[in-house]
Amino acid sequence: MSLRDLQDLQPSAEASRRLCGWCDGSIPPGARSDAIYCKTACRQAAHRFGKGRALRVTAGRPLRLAYADPPYPGKAGLYRGHPDFAGEVDPMALVERLVAEFADGWALSTSAEALPVVLASCPPAVRVAACFRGERPTVSYRPLSAWEPVIYRGGRAYPSPVDARRLDALVHVARIRTTDPRRVVGAKPAAFCWWLFDLLGALPGDELVDLFPGSGGIGRAWRLYASAGESRRNTCEQTAGAACG
Repeated sequence: MSLRDLQDLQPSAEASRRLCGWCDGSIPPGARSDAIYCKTACRQAAHRFGKGRALRVTAGRPLRLAYADPPYPGKAGLYRGHPDFAGEVDPMALVERLVAEFADGWALSTSAEALPVVLASCPPAVRVAACFRGERPTVSYRPLSAWEPVIYRGGRAYPSPVDARRLDALVHVARIRTTDPRRVVGAKPAAFCWWLFDLLGALPGDELVDLFPGSGGIGRAWRLYASAGESRRNTCEQTAGAACG
């Protein structure tokens, strides 16, 4: 066998390079063969987004849901360098789209300052939930905002156990995800993702459309949530099949 033949049999460096399951960076060559993250911080971040994802399984008709986290009114300039930047978002047009395209349910994040204007564009059936994220230390001549409203409508109603009750308020101090290369201003933490899913009664098997992906955190959490539900459903079916056999 020639030297060229031996080289052809060896995988290229690019082909053998393993990517981190969180940040998409390279996993160090000396890492364990079963490692899926490049460092401890990435493993911990992925765990936060996947925490509790196997606790629920789909039930009834799948729903088509949406979440919108647009640049808050008057704050679009903060995202000028983002690939998806499209200037100010018209709240009335956005609400009209949510109502028209997502009859099963939707949720919309905004600021406390803009809430009266955005709420005026919404139909009467909406409700307002609150995410208490803590204040952002800065010089201010007025009381600092420490919460953000989430307007939501529809979703799935189902009885929740006492130890896993669904609430319309979340208290969680948000911190910058330093391990996420795609992070943007206002990116929502993992705790918010799970609270949002509960707010809409979303279950694995549903479809959740993120209209303003930003860092992609919502979509990433939803894929973990849905894939775990599918895995659990397959396990239940296999167990039932073995019992019948």
